[in-house]
Amino acid sequence: MSAILRADDLNDFIMPGVACIKPVESGKKGSGEDLEIQIDSEGNALEVTKEGHERKLDKAQISLSDCLACSGCITSAEEVLIAQHSHKELLNALETDGNRKVFVASISHQTRASLASAFDVQIEAMDKVLIYLLKNVMKFKYVIGTETGRRLSHIFTTLDLQNRSPHSEKPLINSTCPGWVLYAEKTHPFILPRISTIKSTQQITGHLLKNIVSKDLGIEKSQIYHLSVMPCFDKKLEAARDSDVPDVDCVITARELVQVIEELNIDLQTILKESVLDNTDIYSVYRSSSPPGWYQPEQSWLNNKGSASGGYAMQYLLDVQQRHADSEIITIEGRNSDIYEHRLVLRDGQVVASSAVVNGFRNIQNLIRKLKPNHKATGGGISARRRSRKLKEDQTGDQGQSNAVVDPSKCDYVEIMACPGGCINGGGQIAAPADQNS
Repeated sequence: MSAILRADDLNDFIMPGVACIKPVESGKKGSGEDLEIQIDSEGNALEVTKEGHERKLDKAQISLSDCLACSGCITSAEEVLIAQHSHKELLNALETDGNRKVFVASISHQTRASLASAFDVQIEAMDKVLIYLLKNVMKFKYVIGTETGRRLSHIFTTLDLQNRSPHSEKPLINSTCPGWVLYAEKTHPFILPRISTIKSTQQITGHLLKNIVSKDLGIEKSQIYHLSVMPCFDKKLEAARDSDVPDVDCVITARELVQVIEELNIDLQTILKESVLDNTDIYSVYRSSSPPGWYQPEQSWLNNKGSASGGYAMQYLLDVQQRHADSEIITIEGRNSDIYEHRLVLRDGQVVASSAVVNGFRNIQNLIRKLKPNHKATGGGISARRRSRKLKEDQTGDQGQSNAVVDPSKCDYVEIMACPGGCINGGGQIAAPADQNS
């Protein structure tokens, strides 16, 4: 989270409201008589009439889906998250539905990197461990990576940008980070028209996986239990959005996966040692763990160019570059490592397309201020002198652009992530790898 947050305010970046707006449904209509609510000696809530008749009231419960529709409370308090998406929920599902449902899993790139770094093994060795644990020990039928879903998200994002009206407001902002999306929905509704409606990697992967497996096995999608292992706790909220048949049934993080391993008393160290010595071709392992009909299974585990959050900003320009052979992509650094811009530039210096990466809420707030309706840039004072000094520095640099000042608000597309450093530093990670490009 942003450095402006304090350790004594850990609930969320959204200030809690006065009261939760979730209505409590009652099984009985009131009789119209005056009632009092009292608490008995055991802490139970009682409804008491004037005549002294008592009725025990049911406890009100708030689910993840309720929180998504509410603006009166925090969105990601730990107590709420645990209710539906947790390692305990996964273990319960394996115990109660292990013989009735088909269990499948998808594992994010960032999670794999985090676990490999934590256990000091190569990512390929960690992949073998994860596939073995899920398939052989926990009896999952299929285990896949998330690159196929991510690539589809890239492609549809590019198409979305190309099909937008020339009069549409820029920039288009990605919707991959649920922390950012929820923040925008609850505090800055004016920016919602700019946010992409393309599903995230997690949701596209779940949609594909359930459809392919259901057709292959001839079963209903509701009979498939999809576990998604992600770097961020906010991904739980994304999966909890209302749906008749959810694309994702449970989301856990790298840390929670380790808790599952511990509670199942799995000898992880032995499995790790065996994976390092295993000479089995990794691509054959990827293929054997994927469902029939899954497009190029090994591709689901490969990475792409760009940021450690999925490379959305870079991939947009790479897609556009296919139509401009005589061009290059340059990167312009911003004031800190969490804000920078990519530009697709022709040989004559013309900028064909641009995108930016904005991580962390301090940088996000700066962008939001620029995008607010009726925003006016200040023309004097310290800020103006800083901009002038920055412009002179850029003009003497070797970026090949005379006005190389980073301004995401002027770009075609912006990749926003709530966490500084992006998804590789998600709250559910064990440890970020030293080399983020790994």
